[in-house]
Order: sequence, then structure tokens, then C-alpha cells
Amino acid sequence: MTRQEKGLLAAVVVLTISVLVLGGLIGYKGLQPDRDNGETDADLKDEGSHAAAIIGDDTISEQEWAEELKKRYGKSMLLEMLNRKAIALEAKSQGIRVTQEEIQERLEKQMEGYVSEEAYYEEMQNQFGLSRDDLTLEAMYRISLEKIATLGIHIDDQQVDSYIREHPDEYSSRKQMDLAWIMVDKQDEAEEILDRLDKGEDFAKLARSYSTDQFSRDNGGSLGWTDEDDPFLPVTVMETARSLNAGESAGPLQVPDGYAIVYVQGIRTEDSEPRQEIRQEVRRELALQQAGPLEELEKNLRSKYGAQITADFPSS
Repeated sequence: MTRQEKGLLAAVVVLTISVLVLGGLIGYKGLQPDRDNGETDADLKDEGSHAAAIIGDDTISEQEWAEELKKRYGKSMLLEMLNRKAIALEAKSQGIRVTQEEIQERLEKQMEGYVSEEAYYEEMQNQFGLSRDDLTLEAMYRISLEKIATLGIHIDDQQVDSYIREHPDEYSSRKQMDLAWIMVDKQDEAEEILDRLDKGEDFAKLARSYSTDQFSRDNGGSLGWTDEDDPFLPVTVMETARSLNAGESAGPLQVPDGYAIVYVQGIRTEDSEPRQEIRQEVRRELALQQAGPLEELEKNLRSKYGAQITADFPSS
């Protein structure tokens, strides 16, 4: 597994809980029967329920909304809230603390493969409704959970060395390319831009003027340094880029969002991570493998601290 694939896996773990709660909310009201004839918005106000949404002459009250959310997601959300309380209590009991440096390091791993930090946060907000604070709190929770899970587990240097030897592709030096691209909607637009590049026009200026990719356009189309097997960029783009020398461009390449012209600004080879960081990551992974399922730990800690769900949930 590459370093970027690790970043993708970490992002999936972080988002699992939030997707459970947020992912299925759109459209649920449309499956419910209309309210009884004669019921008006005024009646809703009389019942102490304010409108959460309006469509045509119909209103969805906050009470209806809350009841539907409770029915569909209430128990799962309560369990997650109890998990967080239990982990906080156990961390305090064990004297475990999570530093800002650890949180930032975790978030940076999750950002790998994105054009920029801003692009990552924008994607998380747009796709999952998760703010920076949400992601920070989730990172802190996962780190606390992992620290509790691995208490008392010792991984010696010999185990770390053995793991690194057995996974050379994961920790060997890798080729990176400083890439830029120009994205357009039509093939003839891309061919026209290629002609202008052949005549000596500046790639960055053309990207700022014509590229449809909002994340890279203002930076002259720059995608930054990317691994040669970057899983976040289209396969056709990466295959073409690997065949180019520094300073060369190629296209048009058909991609999901239109047509791309790719430009290799530079090439370098470097170790996947500083040696000490590699060893720390391997030590953590091996300890987690010995620790067992984190879901089981959450369940055990809820029991240890006497968690109970006393609320009644409507049948679905």
C-alpha cells in the first residue's frame, strides 16, 4: 500500500461515522404520506413546532424532521456519543493526552493526494458536510482510541525492521513529478491550447485564462509534487506523465471532466518518508494489529463506564 493509499484509508475511517448520520438524510421526507387534510402551518405553530422546510403549499415541521432523524439514526448516533464519552473518561483515567502536533500530523496524512489543504477541506465540506472543527475532533478521537487500544503493547526494533524488509514497495524510494494541467470541456479547445504552447506561450498563463479546474487554475494549473502512482488523478494523465521528461507537455487526454493537457514541470526521486517517521508509523500499525478490533474496545469501555440508552425509539 502506498503512502497516498494510506491517506485515503485514513480519510475513509474518519468519515465513516459522519457518513452514517449525514449520508442518507436527503429525500427521506418525500417517502412519507401527506399530512391530514385541513392541517395548516398555523396548526403546526399552535403545536409549538416551527417549519424546518417548505415545498409548495406543504410544510415540514422541525418536530417531524427530528422524529424522522431519531427513528432512522438516533440509536446509532447515541452509541457514537457514548463512545466519545467513554473514550474521554478512559483517556483521563490513563493519563493519555493528544497533542496538537499529533492531530495536525494525522490531518496532513489525510490530505495527501489533494491539490492543497484548502481543496481537502472544501471537498470534505461539500461532500460530507464536515467542517475543519469536525475533522479535528474526529482525528483527536481516533488518536485517543488508538492510544488506549495499544497501551501495554511493546513493538521492538527487530519487529519494525522485519516488517520494513517484508514490504519494500511500501517504503522504498519513489519517483515524484511536479505536475500541472489545463482542463477544458472540448477537444478542439485543448488542441488549440496545445498549438499555442508549441508556439512558446506560457503554460501557467494559459491555465489561468482557460482551465476549468477551479483548484489548480489560479496556481497556473499546478498540481504540486505527486507520486508516479497517485490514485487521485486520472489513470490516463498519470500514464502520459510517466512517459514525459521534465519540461514536456502532452494531450489532449480524455478525462471524466473533459480534456486535459498535462505538463511535467520537474522530476525527482526521494524516500517515501523520513526514516524515523517510517519507523513510528510501522510501530503504530503493528501495535494496532495486536490490539484487536477497535469496535470491540468501544463496546467494552461503554460497559466499563455503565453506559445505558434509556430513550425510546420509534419503530422504523
